[in-house]
Amino acid sequence: MKKTIWIICLTAACLLLGLVVYISLSGKNENGEQKYSFYYINSDETKLKEETYMPEKETSEVMIQDFSERLNNRETREGGTSIFPDGVKISSCTVDDGVLILEFNEAYNKMSRTRELLVRAGVVKTFIQVPGVDYVEIYVGKKPLTDTKGDEVGAMNGDTFVEFSGSDGDVYSYDTFTLYFTDKNGDKLVEEQRSVRYRRNLPKATVVLEQLARGPLEKDHYPTIPENSEVLSLIRANGICYVDYNSVFQDYALNVSEEIPVYSVVNTLIAATGVDKVEISIEGNKEVTFGKNMQLYKFYEWNDSLLASSVAKKKEN
Repeated sequence: MKKTIWIICLTAACLLLGLVVYISLSGKNENGEQKYSFYYINSDETKLKEETYMPEKETSEVMIQDFSERLNNRETREGGTSIFPDGVKISSCTVDDGVLILEFNEAYNKMSRTRELLVRAGVVKTFIQVPGVDYVEIYVGKKPLTDTKGDEVGAMNGDTFVEFSGSDGDVYSYDTFTLYFTDKNGDKLVEEQRSVRYRRNLPKATVVLEQLARGPLEKDHYPTIPENSEVLSLIRANGICYVDYNSVFQDYALNVSEEIPVYSVVNTLIAATGVDKVEISIEGNKEVTFGKNMQLYKFYEWNDSLLASSVAKKKEN
């Protein structure tokens, strides 16, 4: 009798231990790390934050429905804000051969460009976690989402967006960047190599623009942007870097050619991050003119023609 009771107790203990292990490992990968995250936006509305997410069931149907409801309800965390601004909602979700098609209401088109990119990144990074979902496509109403040039954005995955969130905030990186300042005449760009130690969770784009605003350290190099100009938001997606400056960038004119500040930023970002294009806005407004003739409502690419002769010759070699 005692032996039978002992066996029953041992069996119950094993079952209980198995349950504890299952609960502790549920939602974790083979290395014991958390598999799923729920995303929201930091209080400055400049990047995504994440926290542990435990689905009720690890099925596509349950997770898609749960994520959609959380986003539509504008769920957030203390010290942050929801991914969706007020009024923006997911209207329907369908999965077709590994592609999740999300249809949004018309309020989606009313967001600013910088907020839309954060929303897009958060949506993709959220739903790409769902089992069976390899890509995410966004529709507004019945029309596919388009970029500022009117081209369809198309299917996106986790590699579409980078530098929207980070971890290991206490770990530092050390890199050497090429910054572009100007010469004495203020009409050519000159290179300056700068080694910087920075927190690993800071995007390289943020680091180089901070260094650019601090001005040059080498002799005969001169500033290209005001020291007190401030980057309000910085987003990198689809090979494009979107930079939003405060009005100081535009209003405080330096004694340089009007092309110099713009291409100082453009060439520096392209050299540091490998993006193909840069779009600059002023306090969320892209339809402004920098100086007399520089229209900011466009994508700017690398500019060789403004490089000082010594820099251009070095690159040819």
